[in-house]
Amino acid sequence: MLPSEISARTLVTIESQKARLTLSLLVRLLKLEEHLKNQSPLKILVLLPRTKTAFQDQNIVNQTIKDFFAGKDEFVVYWVSDGFKAKELLQKADFKVFYVAGPVPNLKELLALAARKKVLTVSHLPELIPMGLALSLDLERRRACIVVNPKIWPRLGLKFPKLVEEKFCFAPTE
Repeated sequence: MLPSEISARTLVTIESQKARLTLSLLVRLLKLEEHLKNQSPLKILVLLPRTKTAFQDQNIVNQTIKDFFAGKDEFVVYWVSDGFKAKELLQKADFKVFYVAGPVPNLKELLALAARKKVLTVSHLPELIPMGLALSLDLERRRACIVVNPKIWPRLGLKFPKLVEEKFCFAPTE
């Protein structure tokens, strides 16, 4: 398909599939992490912003994420659509994971707060890594890889088998 033939609908489908793949990766990673693998259910905060951009309808991506978590007993999911509500919940509750489905005005502040509280931050948007996101899945490279923020990752204290850690690509940050 030529770039001129790519429609907005195609890009929405790509974004929603990237979200689904990233969430599948997250579930597998959590089952391998030394401290989290036996904790069930895990509390996860999911930020689903209600915005539209030129390339994607955020609502379709948000629905994909909701569908992914439907019926998954290993998680207790808290849904928010506002960055300020996300901040309030991050300050009050003990979340293990914060999934970001899209940008909000105070995202950098939210990611910093989550890092201070040792909450694993994840998104299907690898471009959020320089803002302080801990982990994403990069499908744009020649070979897909797990992209990790080298500044945030060590602070989280997560322990994975060496074979898993060898798959991480440390991304440049600001």
